[in-house]
Amino acid sequence: MLRPMTVARYGVWLALATAVVSAWLGQRAGASLDFAVLRSVFVFVVVAALGFGAEAVLTVGWRPEPPAPAPRPAPPTADAEKD
Repeated sequence: MLRPMTVARYGVWLALATAVVSAWLGQRAGASLDFAVLRSVFVFVVVAALGFGAEAVLTVGWRPEPPAPAPRPAPPTADAEKD
């Protein structure tokens, strides 16, 4: 089992790394600084949301309801034995 918020923590670090790479690639491609930063913020938000979503999926514990037990047959009565 993972500690709580482990996947989200790694997701934020991954989001930060991809945002930095996105800004760097944008600058290398000739984009202005404000556009590169805006693009990197968008990338950060998307990847961080994926990390938190993965954390939520992994930590939400759901269990299906157990099936209802089969009804027992009624015991024979004294009237049924006379027939």
